[in-house]
Amino acid sequence: MTARFGSPITAAIICKNEEDLIGACLEGVDFCSEIVIVDSGSTDGTLEIIERYWAEGFPIRLLHQDWLGYGPQKQLALDQATRPWLLVVDADEQVDDELKQAIAATVAADDPHVSAWYIRRRDWLAGYGFAHRWVAHNRMLRLMRAGKARVDEDRTVHESFLVDGATATIRRGLVLHRREMSIEDDLARADRYSTEKSAHRQASGVRLVLSPPYTFVKFYLLKRYFLCGRPGFIYAMMMMVYTFLTEAKAYRASLGADRSV
Repeated sequence: MTARFGSPITAAIICKNEEDLIGACLEGVDFCSEIVIVDSGSTDGTLEIIERYWAEGFPIRLLHQDWLGYGPQKQLALDQATRPWLLVVDADEQVDDELKQAIAATVAADDPHVSAWYIRRRDWLAGYGFAHRWVAHNRMLRLMRAGKARVDEDRTVHESFLVDGATATIRRGLVLHRREMSIEDDLARADRYSTEKSAHRQASGVRLVLSPPYTFVKFYLLKRYFLCGRPGFIYAMMMMVYTFLTEAKAYRASLGADRSV
């Protein structure tokens, strides 16, 4: 078992209106000796839940910042960290017990040749639960040495990091990503995210035609979401729709740019 609040790690979390999920998120980082939370204006019970965990002894530092965008918001949280290691966790994610132990062991081993580590994430599918264990889980760069990685602020959605040095992957344990959404809410999110992503994307006729079907094949077959039955099919289709919207919006934006010349 990992010691509670015993690892020299700052967990960095951004949130807004996450009352249903923030408690599980905080329970998942209870091995970190510092937890920095940047809230962008919660109006539900999120702040009260955070304050309750603080009162119970969780080493939380809570800050408010109006929304700056995904990259800048997360970088702000990382900039507040005071520990030598950083762990980025979303409010709708929970570090499972095996990953807690693996992260603590990685930090204790302190391999000098590696600056940042990828971890694996298992998604929740409505009507199925957490994805089948044989699904190829997404890898996310989430554990890093302080001062060795920064958010790539050119990426407005699904942040990535610029790393000074080598990376590796922690192959034990998972981050459990639970976000139950209706089809309507999922489509609205795909519409919003695709608008932000397309603003930084060069239009390509090849991608417009090929990327959506490839995305479906990638998730449904290559990543094996077919093992999750109909919920897996819906998940792959939603990823395809998101890809299509991104490429279609980039194309439409390029038409407007051409007409202004």
